[in-house]
Amino acid sequence: MIKKILITSMLLLVAFHGFSQNEKPNDEKLSMKKGRPNYIGVTLGFGAGNFRDFATSPLIYKGNPFYLSLSTLKMDNRRETESLFSFAFGNYNSIYNNHSASSNVYIFSLYHSELFQLNKLSSEKWNVKIGGLLNTTANLRFNPSLLNNDFGYEIIPTLFGSLKVTRDISRERAKNKKFLFIKYKLKPTSRNLAFKLNVGLINSAYRNGYVYTGQSSVLNDPKAFDDYQFDFFSGFRMNTVLDYTVALKNKNKIQFSYLWDAYKTGGDINIFEMAQHTVKFTLLFNTNNK
Repeated sequence: MIKKILITSMLLLVAFHGFSQNEKPNDEKLSMKKGRPNYIGVTLGFGAGNFRDFATSPLIYKGNPFYLSLSTLKMDNRRETESLFSFAFGNYNSIYNNHSASSNVYIFSLYHSELFQLNKLSSEKWNVKIGGLLNTTANLRFNPSLLNNDFGYEIIPTLFGSLKVTRDISRERAKNKKFLFIKYKLKPTSRNLAFKLNVGLINSAYRNGYVYTGQSSVLNDPKAFDDYQFDFFSGFRMNTVLDYTVALKNKNKIQFSYLWDAYKTGGDINIFEMAQHTVKFTLLFNTNNK
C-alpha cells in the first residue's frame, strides 16, 4: 500500500506542477486569472446503462436514465477549472427465465477538475492539457423484488489522472454553399472538438457487506450504514468525454457531449459494477463576458 501511495503522489505532482513551463511574473498571472472566461453550465441529458450487484444477485439490470447537472467552468488555453454536481435517475430492469425485476436508481455525483496546458504538445490549432479530477459518486437503488434487501446504496470516491486534447475547428471565413437549387451562406464560427480521458489512480468504495440487511435490523436497532466498510484502494474506474462546443455572438456557448463512465468496486463476493452512456446538451453562460 505504501508503494501505491508513493507512486500516486509522484503522478499527481507531475500532473499538477511538473508541466508548468515558462513561469510568468505574479502580476501577469493575476491579470490572466482575472481575464479567464467564467461560465455557468446547465445540462440536460439522456443515457443508457447497466449495473450488477453481486451482493444480492448476479443479474444485470439495464435502463435509460435522465441526466441533469449544474457546473461552473473557468477556462482558457492555459488552464481549466471545473466544478460540477450531477443527478441521474431512471428505472432499470432485468428479465431472466420469464421473471422480471425492476430497480429505481438514483445517482448523485460531485466533482472538481484542474487541467494545465502542456506547452510542448500544444499549437495554434491543438491544445493539450493534463491534470486531475476528484469525483465522489453515490448510488441509491430500490428493488422490491429483493425483499429484505430492497434498498441498497454505496459511495464511490475516485481520484483520476486526466488528459484532454482540444482541436480548434473554427470557420474563419464566410463560405457560400449550394444544396440542390438552394443557396446558403455559412458565417464565421468559433468552435472546437475536445476529447477527455480520465483514469482512476485511487479508486475507493464505502459499501455494504455480503447482504444489505445487517445485524442491527435483527436487533430492532436499524442503522443506515450497518456492516459498511471503506476500502481505500478498491476496484477500477475510467471515463471518457467527447465535447463539441460552439461559441455564440453573445459570448455564451452551447455544447453537445457524449460521456462514457464505467467502474467496478473491489471485493470477492460483493462486487458492484456499473456502466453508463450519456448524451448531453449544455448551455454555458459567460458571467464575465470575456
